Amino acid sequence: MTARRRRTRPPKRAMSLEQLNTWLNTLEPAAKVDGTSMLDGYLTAIVIGPRSIPPDEWFVDLLGEHGHIATASGTTLAAITAIVGRFNAISEGLSAAPKQHAPIFEKADDGTVMPHPWCMGFLAAMRLRFEAWRPLRDLDRLEHGLLLPILLYCVDTLGQPMLGPPRKGPETEAFIRSAYHDIPLVIPEIRTFWMPERLREAKGQA
Repeated sequence: MTARRRRTRPPKRAMSLEQLNTWLNTLEPAAKVDGTSMLDGYLTAIVIGPRSIPPDEWFVDLLGEHGHIATASGTTLAAITAIVGRFNAISEGLSAAPKQHAPIFEKADDGTVMPHPWCMGFLAAMRLRFEAWRPLRDLDRLEHGLLLPILLYCVDTLGQPMLGPPRKGPETEAFIRSAYHDIPLVIPEIRTFWMPERLREAKGQA
């Protein structure tokens, strides 16, 4: 998963995203993500982040004891294949047509978009190289704004909003309801921001 967009080759069989969602929700011990929306956020951060992270590392972080790629079989292998497929789709889509990228957001029964799981998945993957993300976490940098639409929907380990308590009032509520529209816009920008870093990393490994 370098800046060269090395493709991870999946096995021949894979779950559908719907089947994968069910598998993730019933996995024991529980995975770090609880469904395909949170998974999609996690994978997106792995794809566009400041460092290339080996699949052996992030799969174990993601799935725990079920994330050992070399020994996976049966249903677990089918799930891993589906995850690899989505990883490749995100990577290739952002490379070929970044403006068409569409995150997988959960929706309530009434159609209301719920961006929180996707954003928490993104944050979970950030934590694998949290220090490397510091330039975009720096409040004094203009580029910090690229993370705002994502962190707005995230909470810390104590369940408190990552960006602090929001101001009360209808305007804030309206902003929170609609800010997720900016997430598909900032994803390619975050990728572009880190691309020089990824290229330097790739050259260093050559």
